[in-house]
Amino acid sequence: MSSSVVKFASQESNHEEGNQELFDMIHAGDPTAPNLSLPAETFLKAAISLKDKVVEVTWKGRGSNGSFDPTVYTGLLGAAFTCLRSHEATGNHRDLQLCVEIVDACAAVAHSSARHLTFLCGRGGVYALGAVAANYCGDLMKRDFYVTRFLEMAEEKALPVGPEEGGLGMSYDLLFGRAGFLWAALFINKYLGAEVVPSDLLMPVVEAVLTGGRAGASDNTACPLMYRWHGTRYWGAAHGLAGILHVLLHFSLLNDDIDDVKATLRYMMSNRFPHSGNYPVSEGNPRDQLVQWSHGAAGVALTLCKASEVCSLLKHMAI
Repeated sequence: MSSSVVKFASQESNHEEGNQELFDMIHAGDPTAPNLSLPAETFLKAAISLKDKVVEVTWKGRGSNGSFDPTVYTGLLGAAFTCLRSHEATGNHRDLQLCVEIVDACAAVAHSSARHLTFLCGRGGVYALGAVAANYCGDLMKRDFYVTRFLEMAEEKALPVGPEEGGLGMSYDLLFGRAGFLWAALFINKYLGAEVVPSDLLMPVVEAVLTGGRAGASDNTACPLMYRWHGTRYWGAAHGLAGILHVLLHFSLLNDDIDDVKATLRYMMSNRFPHSGNYPVSEGNPRDQLVQWSHGAAGVALTLCKASEVCSLLKHMAI
């Protein structure tokens, strides 16, 4: 748990001896603490404080030479995404305006990430976030501009085509590949309507991802789907199974396809590290150290949560 959350909790409850004792145990990482839950308001205040710091450093403190990273994952667009979520949580219109300003600045230099079409690391995130923010503002002209740019971008590469390694320079992963493009499209459709990015554009890409996964698992009969990124069969959310499967679970799949997704998740759960419950970074990797979203259990947990929503796979299985 972040120190900033604990700080807020302690400040609000230091007059209550019982609560203070609990916060001290949390701060110390005491596993015997009876209840590690904190009020939602505490988390919200901590998140808003962190958002303000992020904006101060990345947006207000950006360099004057106009050169910056316009992506969600490692760049300025991440601050815009944070402002959008803050607006959704609090209704603060200034956060929405900040989001729009940052997105527009990122769009102006989005050509620098032209290689990638994904939500987290490419123009897909710029156009998707721009369309949603403009829609919140009631700026339908700008919304349609960003949607059009997204659809034009989707025609630039043969997304539904390619062998196991991706073909035409397009991998399958969430950060840089087809799954990342699909995630950007899902983001648009979630906010603007189910067919704004039409299914006849998306489903061939979904089928290509499934086909590529089966090809990648052709030498492993125990796991129906497997993907390589730069030759390594990653399991995590950034480049591997967890991220790709999480995206696939948002689509209406055929029975054989959903069965392959389920079987792949069963394979992952049955091959996690028995003592820690963590997941390998990649196929056959014995190192049990990374737990973060990109390469560890945190990313897998999000995929398992989504799986529990859409199928009964996890109903009788320990997570």
